[in-house]
Amino acid sequence: MNKMTLNIKNLFVGVAFATAMTGCVDMDVTPPASISPDTFWKTEKDAWYGLNACYAYMPGCEVFQDAYVDNAFNHHAHESKGQTLQTATMNPSVDYGYGYTDIRSFNVFLENVENCEMDPDLKERMKAEARFMRANGYLWLNLFFGKATIITEVLPYDSPNLPRDSEEEVRKFIMDELTEISQILPSSYSGGYLNEKGRVTRWAALALKARAALYWGDYATAEAVSREIMRDGGFDLFKVSSLNEVQQKEADELEQYVDFAALGIDKDEFTKGIFSYEGIWATENASPANPEYILTRQYMAGNGDYGDFTRYIQMRPDQMNGGWASVEPIQSLVDAYWNVDGETKPATLTPKERADRFKVMVADRNEYETVSEFVQDKIGDFKNYAYNQEFRNRDSRLYASILFPFKGWYETDMGPDFVYEWKHSNNDPKGGYMFRKMVPLGTNTLIWDYYPVAEGDYPVIRYAEILLIFAEAHLHTTGYDQEVRDALNKLRARCGMPDVPVSLSKDDAVEFVRNERRIELAGEGHRYFDIRRYGKDYAAKCMNMTMYSVDNNFNFAMKWDDRLMLMPIPQTAIDLNPLLKDDQNPGY
Repeated sequence: MNKMTLNIKNLFVGVAFATAMTGCVDMDVTPPASISPDTFWKTEKDAWYGLNACYAYMPGCEVFQDAYVDNAFNHHAHESKGQTLQTATMNPSVDYGYGYTDIRSFNVFLENVENCEMDPDLKERMKAEARFMRANGYLWLNLFFGKATIITEVLPYDSPNLPRDSEEEVRKFIMDELTEISQILPSSYSGGYLNEKGRVTRWAALALKARAALYWGDYATAEAVSREIMRDGGFDLFKVSSLNEVQQKEADELEQYVDFAALGIDKDEFTKGIFSYEGIWATENASPANPEYILTRQYMAGNGDYGDFTRYIQMRPDQMNGGWASVEPIQSLVDAYWNVDGETKPATLTPKERADRFKVMVADRNEYETVSEFVQDKIGDFKNYAYNQEFRNRDSRLYASILFPFKGWYETDMGPDFVYEWKHSNNDPKGGYMFRKMVPLGTNTLIWDYYPVAEGDYPVIRYAEILLIFAEAHLHTTGYDQEVRDALNKLRARCGMPDVPVSLSKDDAVEFVRNERRIELAGEGHRYFDIRRYGKDYAAKCMNMTMYSVDNNFNFAMKWDDRLMLMPIPQTAIDLNPLLKDDQNPGY
């Protein structure tokens, strides 16, 4: 092993196992107020506490990563580093997450659990859970920074400065770890103490392996592993079987947006598709019991986790009890959603054309006291507004994912008359759009006695991603055949959309699958990694754009630079470790 890339004494923080933040159901515990090194790490219970603390590092809602690229925007610069990436102004003065605190925490557990008196098989399983999280930590380091330091022991705080290992070594370490632990971890858990549902399973390890392989262009491995999950994992896509009263109100409203009869579209299947897709993240469905959840991050009441906070406050419109637009979808993402035929896209408008159309609706809305009154009175005429043509006859996932002006959303805690209205306040999105996807319908739970949070678990890896991994990998190893179409058609069937095209050229098929992946996984943090693995030319094509609001106000110019393929090693780390001075990532 090469030597580590940073000064451990100054940058590492020891794990505090007095915190019981976990990624599993039925694991809410209150550990001892203080832990003595002389008495801890002795028993099975100690191991349980220690491992549960490791789950605190389970990733949650990664929507801010979409605001690094062409899916979204974060106009509160103090809340995210997105603007520095989108404008190509990133530099080593900013730390984009370079560090090994989580790695050290997992190693602390792996080293000390050996001292616990417990069943040897249980100990090996627990170690495999921690090794999974360590492998995931290294995957993130690799994706953001390329090279990393492979550390498998608890190094003293006064250890010497050490360099980074090569990308090839890091990737091999990750794949070897995931391969080995997938043979140790169980396929499922029975529930209860030591076997809580939601712990890392064999399928989670294989899913992470498939994800990593796809990111690295190892299509053969990605195909083989995702095929095994599809064949033997027992997962399925989440679907609703019926609509409630307020969902049915929105389904009826969609008559103004979708020409069901004229286009031969089954309204029932289409509208169920909207709520099937939306319902993946609904509180009542958000648990390991969801057939689509391969790996979850557990909601923990009162912990103030940023993901729970973000999904409720920072992704809900200002109209909804004081939310604000910390992260918002931009026009590029809206344009990516298919037409209702599932294979073409609408003609794009110039910012001025869109603004002219928008202003006509605003003028009519201003004749009414509230936007809800305007919509209720004019709903029969909505299809005649030029502005609404952009949102007519589109992919069901658009309606489930994006709030656009004058569109109702009737199932939230704002009541059955809520209509999204865009204005120019500081807390409204710059572009005009808000996310609907992943945003909770309501909650009564507060953190810090003030801010509401999104209750319910969050899917870290869901089965839809596995279908997309298989489709893309098989396309590259074999071609656009029936197996690719079958995987994609499962996604289409869930959202009430038609089957994918039967015949596509290789180049068209690649672009088609990429776009299907973009809209299916929008807001889930994949786009940042995707545009980079697709290559510099693709990234430049996507990222060089200017963003305008729906009323044609300039927001900002997005710019690509090839150095954005990797994050910079922060200057703080270089100052602590002189060995990094000559090992900075290209372009910095």
